[in-house]
Amino acid sequence: MGKIIFTIVLVTIILALGIGEQVFMQKAFDDLVERCEEIQQLLIDKDYSAARKAVLQTKEWWAGKRNILEFTCPNNDIKDIYKEIGELEGTLYSEMYDDSITRTNVIKSMAENSKNLLAYRIKNIL
Repeated sequence: MGKIIFTIVLVTIILALGIGEQVFMQKAFDDLVERCEEIQQLLIDKDYSAARKAVLQTKEWWAGKRNILEFTCPNNDIKDIYKEIGELEGTLYSEMYDDSITRTNVIKSMAENSKNLLAYRIKNIL
């Protein structure tokens, strides 16, 4: 009887961790897309100083998320997103605002692609 209870508890813990990882991962990528859309809107509105601040905040925020995501679901795109955020920061400081808008689109695409790749779906499992 004790082995059955132990097995049920263990399976429950594994399922809870798997579900928690999926929720965390999808929310992180969705939040990244939202942040990029906000930065993109600031760039369109020509509010460049606010865009710089938003990029710095996003970079710090993603650094924390990246550590957890790399542990739970290793993927090179997660590392590349951080690099792209750095390049976005560089284009802003170089006053290459059109390139900055392009970078936000690249980051959004990478986030959507990574989310779809890492999600538990039948097409990803097979």
